[in-house]
Amino acid sequence: MQNIETKWLEDFIALAQSQSFSRAAQQRHVTQPAFSRRIKTLEQAVGAQLFDREAQPVRLSEAGRQFLPVARKVLTQLQGSVKQLSHAGEYLPRVNFYAAHSLSFTLMPELVQWMRQQEPGFMARTEAANVEAGLSALRKGECDFLLAFHDPQSWIRLDDSLFPSCQLGWTKLIPVCKATRHGQAIYRLDIDQEVPYLAYTSEAMLGQAVRERLRTQQAEVQLHKVYETAMAQGLKEMVMAGEGVAWLPDVTIKRELESHQIVQCGSEQWVVPLEIHVYRSAKVDKPMVEQIWQLLTERYG
Repeated sequence: MQNIETKWLEDFIALAQSQSFSRAAQQRHVTQPAFSRRIKTLEQAVGAQLFDREAQPVRLSEAGRQFLPVARKVLTQLQGSVKQLSHAGEYLPRVNFYAAHSLSFTLMPELVQWMRQQEPGFMARTEAANVEAGLSALRKGECDFLLAFHDPQSWIRLDDSLFPSCQLGWTKLIPVCKATRHGQAIYRLDIDQEVPYLAYTSEAMLGQAVRERLRTQQAEVQLHKVYETAMAQGLKEMVMAGEGVAWLPDVTIKRELESHQIVQCGSEQWVVPLEIHVYRSAKVDKPMVEQIWQLLTERYG
């Protein structure tokens, strides 16, 4: 049996009801010649003539009368199945998150797990991105939530009425370097005169926070930039290779600090405190987004 398209079945039913090729074509929003060709194609696929074209008005042939309930049943079952699947899809709406690279593989999985324990009826999609890309996505409505570090000194200001936020916690950027066999820092910001500096690129939000802290420091140390990247993970790998000093979020280096693979290499005056915020757009009107926002604000607000 040849493949039969559902639009042919709809054409067939329309013609059976209207008994006029011109009225049925108009109802189906196609030209009469195109409609006639589709009916002929259906008849070829079925292997029988479905209409008596000599009669006025056009009426079903014996084969057409037998085929009519079959066509109606097929369309009814198909439409019902599609509707049922559509409702099933609505039960698990997708909620889109953008997250800073460092947070996407540290805090984000834990946060999504907690949210799904409280409200299991959604599917989460997370995309790691720099803050600028995340902000752009939030403004354009391409994501529902943005998880990012927040530095009051260098953060781009957002209108709270349009982009409300909820503080989830604190972290800090710690100056770190590789440790010696005895667990000592191979570089010291408070002692050394010159230190190789592993930096964030200029557009990276964490880089803005570090530069603001360095600007206020009065120490005599000279930082010589030897490497830069937008991602903390990239700087972490260079630190562990002994290539220099970098400021890394403590949430990304807990294990390495505990195992003394890397160590803090400056006093607390070099540490940059940061908040962790989740942002949303007030213009987004999705029931599941509202439910998640309520959960977050109740827990953290």
